[in-house]
Amino acid sequence: MNKKLLITLSGLLILSGMVLLIMKNIPSFYNEEMKLSVLLNDVKSLKVNDGIMIVRKDGIWCSRDDDYYPVNNQMVDELVASLQNAALHAEKNNANVEGKDKIVLSAGDREKISLFFDEEAGKTDRITVLYNEPNEVLNGNFAVPAQPYQWFVQPLIKLNDTDVEEISGIEPQDFSFDDLIFYQVTQKNDFEDWASKNIRIEMRNGIIIRLTVLTRNHSYWVNVALDTSVMPTVEAYEFVKNNGFLYDGWYFELPQPVGSRLFGL
Repeated sequence: MNKKLLITLSGLLILSGMVLLIMKNIPSFYNEEMKLSVLLNDVKSLKVNDGIMIVRKDGIWCSRDDDYYPVNNQMVDELVASLQNAALHAEKNNANVEGKDKIVLSAGDREKISLFFDEEAGKTDRITVLYNEPNEVLNGNFAVPAQPYQWFVQPLIKLNDTDVEEISGIEPQDFSFDDLIFYQVTQKNDFEDWASKNIRIEMRNGIIIRLTVLTRNHSYWVNVALDTSVMPTVEAYEFVKNNGFLYDGWYFELPQPVGSRLFGL
């Protein structure tokens, strides 16, 4: 064999060996976790504990099973961002996955990325991710409510009881904005045969809230209409203008004790 060719082949073999050695020893941090972080740049949906399915619609995070009613977009964006950041420093984990709570993500071209964790007071500091082997563990401060209703902005109406000017249809001591937590939402008006009650609240700044409380068989829903007095403040006008879409045509399921109290039963 030609001596120069032999030297060239030997050099190529040595170079190939060095490349293989380098690739073998590339930190898994770069090789795998970066892929997860990039993948999380394109999160399309989150399914929480086989319950609420959160998806993007027209650029807004919504609940698919609640007629695409908006969820707490800030909460979802912050969760995705915290997952992306933690993925850069993920740890390998070959042990059995633990965690009673679960979120299944759809991101990039992956239909399923499973996150397992133990939620406590809407937070967790450790999440096990299943999308490739071995599993990966993310450490950080994650806001991940386990209950579906906790993904909505709560309570239903962000106003203060101390700002109420006048209330009719219910005794003032029986009403509180903070109690108006809702479980699910619908746009379907299936309440024609339900008993109803009207409550009117006027705020000091001129915001007027009209609640139509509906009940049947110990189930309670409420419809909300916003308006302003004849001479509202700028604050009142802006509140009604910016929040009307959250209530117009929507019906919200109330906890039984709250609905019962509002209805006076």
